[in-house]
Amino acid sequence: MCLTCQLFRLPIPLCVTSLAPSTTRVAFGLVLGIVVLAGFVDAYSFAQFQEMFVSFMSGNTTSLGVAVARQQTAHAHLLALVIGWFVGGVVLGTLLHNLLPTRWAAPALLALVAALLLLAHQYPALGLAGLTLAMGMLNASVHQVGDVAVSLTFFTGSLVKVGTGLGNLLSGRPASWEWLWQLGLWASFLGGALAGGATVLHYPGVALPGAAGFSAALALLALVARGLR
Repeated sequence: MCLTCQLFRLPIPLCVTSLAPSTTRVAFGLVLGIVVLAGFVDAYSFAQFQEMFVSFMSGNTTSLGVAVARQQTAHAHLLALVIGWFVGGVVLGTLLHNLLPTRWAAPALLALVAALLLLAHQYPALGLAGLTLAMGMLNASVHQVGDVAVSLTFFTGSLVKVGTGLGNLLSGRPASWEWLWQLGLWASFLGGALAGGATVLHYPGVALPGAAGFSAALALLALVARGLR
């Protein structure tokens, strides 16, 4: 760890430019790109499938509880399916991540995500299932960059860390600046959701092909990134 990080307890993502080679910096950029993609696809699904999320399973779980309480059987069944598809995507992604050589795991998963997004565009009847499986697999694409654990779509936890970091800072307690990295992740997801919502509103026909192209570009970027696990 660089001297600046030792003195101020900065997380590695904030000092990586002074410590790591350019390929490692690319890895952190890749993580932010994946988060943007997740926000984009989630916003698309929310707009196109009656406010159904494909990466935000906390929201779907709350909706499932409400649907069961209201005896909305069909909606509850669909929500349960979506949650199951998401978990299935994570399982498949994790299996591939564990079976493939480390260097090829993220590129292969991102390429598969691109294929699923195109499948959802080409066959609308399979859209919700394809998007949810894709987001599950996306969450399994990267777990760590170097020694830094990354969370791709768990933004309640990110905001808790932001609030905790700010609270410690304002109260004068020793605290790391990791909350800035968490804030960056949240802002990336928000930016992706904004782009997804705007695209659905103005150019709905290009939303999923555009997302698939972006995922393919991320797969190529993952080929030159280092430190991914």
